[in-house]
Amino acid sequence: MIWTLWKREVDAYFSSPLAYVLIGLFSLISGVIFFNLLVTYTDGIQAIPQHMTQDISFVEEVVVRLFANMNFLFLMFIPLITMKLFSEEKRLETLDLYWLSPVSDWQLVLAKGLAALVLILSMLAMTGIFPLIIWGAGIKDISVIWPAYLSLVLNASAYISLGLFCSSLSNNQIIAALLSVLGIMFMWMITWGSHLNSNYIVSEIFLYIGISSHFEKLVRGIIGTQDIVYYLSFVLIFGFLTVKSLGRRNW
Repeated sequence: MIWTLWKREVDAYFSSPLAYVLIGLFSLISGVIFFNLLVTYTDGIQAIPQHMTQDISFVEEVVVRLFANMNFLFLMFIPLITMKLFSEEKRLETLDLYWLSPVSDWQLVLAKGLAALVLILSMLAMTGIFPLIIWGAGIKDISVIWPAYLSLVLNASAYISLGLFCSSLSNNQIIAALLSVLGIMFMWMITWGSHLNSNYIVSEIFLYIGISSHFEKLVRGIIGTQDIVYYLSFVLIFGFLTVKSLGRRNW
């Protein structure tokens, strides 16, 4: 049943011009950012003495900045992808068709979430040429790229789960999108707030709850169990909240 629902949602995405517009925009913007960062890095290497080149980190100057910018693009793109998943169906009252079928709320949420993730993966697949360009530029160690991609996929999964929840709260797509943007920004701000708190314990709690600290570690290749657990918990919690939100019809 999940496979059927997932396939229906994927077909709905790629039968709409919105998917191709978003993929094209994401590829264009990411490509421009990548080109500028790589040119700046190579020019910087060539402009300084040979013994000082080790002071310029490729990971920090190119990889971290590139993927941080791509993560910022998700702030705008993912709410556009998730905003109609439930809100549009609630407005058109087509959700009632699911309630009359043997489909459970969890199956519906999972199918829609995975379909949205497929679209995000399609966007990221278009950037697959970046590692080849880096290799061609003379930087042979591209192993740092793969943890960075993992960080984006995990972040996107978290944003999608949050977007699904926001979409289930309203039958207005614009409101759902705005709630998603505000929710993602709030998760960023929690991390920033940890640096402003003088209490060590409270600061560490904020640091763990905020999504930015986990992304920053993963994008630098520091993959820890607690970060993976964080993302899995984030997705499950918002998946659970979405199911509960859909369950309001029984109240």
